[in-house]
Amino acid sequence: MQRDDIVEPRFAALVEPWLEQASLALAMTTASGSAMLDLDAVIVDGSLARPLIDALIERTGQRLAVYRFDGLHAPALLTGRVGAHARALGGALLPLHTQFFPDKDIFLKPSLG
Repeated sequence: MQRDDIVEPRFAALVEPWLEQASLALAMTTASGSAMLDLDAVIVDGSLARPLIDALIERTGQRLAVYRFDGLHAPALLTGRVGAHARALGGALLPLHTQFFPDKDIFLKPSLG
């Protein structure tokens, strides 16, 4: 079996329940995150087969359509391009972030007590 075979009809009984649960969770997370952070886009990426990521994005978009975004805008759902190395690259950026990004404490008011 090749990695892309996972979306074939013969595996639907295994994939559909996961796809349904994952898309509901991603839609809720996207809607909640968008309310807090005013997101322009959500990027879905990882070591899953591309057809499965595409199906997940499509299903998540359908589930996201039931949320009300009054006063907000629904972020775009995009496919990432990094793939299986996304987690490692994100982790590799942490030391750079720690070293070169502004200290968050300079934005906080000192306590008066």
